[in-house]
This record gives sequence, C-alpha cells and structure tokens, in this order.
Amino acid sequence: MRLICISLLAAGLLILTGSPQTTTAAEPENWYLAVGHGGHRMLSRDGKTWEKHIAWGEPKHDQNDLNVAINFKGTFFAGGGYFSGRLTGSRDGVQWSDGVIPGSSPIFGLEAIGETLYAIDLRGKVFKSKDGELWEVVATAEMPTKTHWIRATALGNGIIMGSGDFGPAIAFDPATSKITVTQIDGQVDKNPGLKRVAFGNGVFVLGGQGGVIAVTKDGKTFQNNKIDPERGDIFCLEFLGKDFLATTSKGVLRSTDGLTWKPVEGTIPKQVRTINGWLYGFSWPASKFSRSQDGVKWEPVLNEKEWQAKSYAYGPLAGGPPPNSPKELKKGK
Repeated sequence: MRLICISLLAAGLLILTGSPQTTTAAEPENWYLAVGHGGHRMLSRDGKTWEKHIAWGEPKHDQNDLNVAINFKGTFFAGGGYFSGRLTGSRDGVQWSDGVIPGSSPIFGLEAIGETLYAIDLRGKVFKSKDGELWEVVATAEMPTKTHWIRATALGNGIIMGSGDFGPAIAFDPATSKITVTQIDGQVDKNPGLKRVAFGNGVFVLGGQGGVIAVTKDGKTFQNNKIDPERGDIFCLEFLGKDFLATTSKGVLRSTDGLTWKPVEGTIPKQVRTINGWLYGFSWPASKFSRSQDGVKWEPVLNEKEWQAKSYAYGPLAGGPPPNSPKELKKGK
C-alpha cells in the first residue's frame, strides 16, 4: 500500500509540473575591463567597483603600456607596448597570457569582425587571428612619412578606420585586404590624439589639429576635410549612441552627422570612451575618471588603487586558462 501511495504521489507531481525539471548551464557573467599604462588591468561587474587587479609595473611610457582592449569569444584581450606590439589575454580575469605579435609595433587598435580579430599597430600594419594566438599579416599602410602613426581605430560599414599623428586616415577593407590612406588637412605637428576617430549613424568622423573634423562613409571620399581654427584642436571624438561628442581645446561640441556641430555647456573630460551604454571620461591622469549616460551628468567612479583606465571593454568570460601567447605568424605570410 505504501509503495502504491508513493507512485501515485510521483505521478501527481509530474502532472502538476508537466515534465521532469532539466538543468541548463548558466549564462556567462558579463564584466567590464579597464586597462592603461603599467599593464594595469582591473575588472568590474557593475562598472563602478573594481576587482581582479593585475599589473606589470608602475604607469610609465614603456613596453608595459596598454592602449586598447576588446572582448572576443569569451576572452579579454588588451594590446599595447612601446618597442613592439604586446598582447595579453584572459578567460577568467585572473590568469593572463603575455606575448608580442611578431613583426608588430605597439598595438593601438583591436576590432572584431565576425569570427576574426584584427590588430592594428602604430605604423598602420594590420594583423588578423581566429583565436588571438596565431596571427597573420594581411595589410601594411603606405604612410606619407615614418612618423605618420595610428593612435586609435573605429569599426563600421564593414571597414576599420584609423587615425593618429600628423593626420593619417587609414581605411582597411577586410574583403580586399587593401588599405586606403588619406591625409587629414592641416596636420603639421605630431600633436597626438588618443581617440580622434569614431563611427556612428552610418559615418566615420575624424578630427585633429586646427579644428578639422572630416566625415566619410567608405574611407575614400571625405567631406569637410579642412581645418576650422575656431574650434581649437580636437582632443577626442566619440559616438554616444545618438550623436557624436567632440572635446576640443576651446570647449565641447555635439553633432548627429559629423558635419554640423553645436557647442554645449558644462565641463566634460578631455578623453571619453563609450562602453555598454556608458560614457567613461578622464583628463589626466587616467586614474581619475568618471562616467555618464548622456554626457551631461557625470558621476565619479571609485578607484581606490588609482589604477590607469584609458581604454575599456565589456563582455563575458568563458573561464579556464588564458589563450596561448602569440609566438609566430601564420606560415606563408
């Protein structure tokens, strides 16, 4: 009798629940990553409180520099260097690989297109990888001079745009592995800008010395490629989701199309980065930063260790050991 009762109870539970419960794997947790000089890396669950701190040294301008970060296939990668293109990666935010992409100068761009990760170095050389471990050189920019250097990149319309010292605007097309180089007007000094290229609303916007703000869709044909000294030098360009923000030596400007700009009131950090709907900003040092959702109201971000945070990434961590360090280029290239 007791066995029959237990069987009936079990049957009743199946009727109520419909079917036996199955367990599904939990979705990976998304993290923020901030990187900077000294190999500084720190992670956050909410973008405000930071943990998993790791560094190679004190923040100086040397081979420990980290300039850019990205989340790719459940892995955080950060690139930089001084003599060569240093690359570090982690799948858990604790264990990190450490290596150099062979034949590279310092890395200033990391962009993902589909299943491929691209790295762009200071001299405009483009590398690609499927896993962040084995790399292949796919293109090299023919710069006007040896000091036309790339300091930042942006992805859009299926191409990667880069900009930097003395005004090179490089457009890399992964479909053809070709690079188009355009000289931005009025760039007569080194005048480096950390982030003077952005993509949004279907266009790239590039800025520089003398208030030039040029616009292009394809990296070949440009509008307004001319200086406008009344704006002052362009410190930074970023897309906020609906419009562009430009910080300059004379104030702050906003635009929806990159062609018509209006001044805005208020104090805004000279350098800004958009990540996961937030705008993070700093002037100098990069350890003193704040964040905003509209570019108007800013809140300070706690950084008790005063670590560098000049570039950001956001995404899940797959877990497990870090990727292998890049040691050789793909054979045949």
